[in-house]
Amino acid sequence: MSAEFVRLPIEGMTCTSCVSHITKAVRKVDGVESVKVDLGSESAVVGFDATVTSVTVIAAAINLAGYEPHPEQAAPFVPGPSRGLLARLGLRHGGDEPAIDR
Repeated sequence: MSAEFVRLPIEGMTCTSCVSHITKAVRKVDGVESVKVDLGSESAVVGFDATVTSVTVIAAAINLAGYEPHPEQAAPFVPGPSRGLLARLGLRHGGDEPAIDR
């Protein structure tokens, strides 16, 4: 089953230690497949199996860690295509020539 992704606003983060605490708390929730907490945007993008958990359960874990999530403001998030090292360098997969169409 594919993951559902949401961006969840979180108040109370002040440093990278806060990011680490929230990440650890969310990863402990059954059904969570991925989490990326961003201090700059004061939010977390969470990928989870909606048949196992919910935004409300994830928000409760964040709250128990000492932060203030806003599940009512959670918005669907569509992850972009994976950009591996070769793609970022402009190289084709498996080759060493630039990915330039001629």
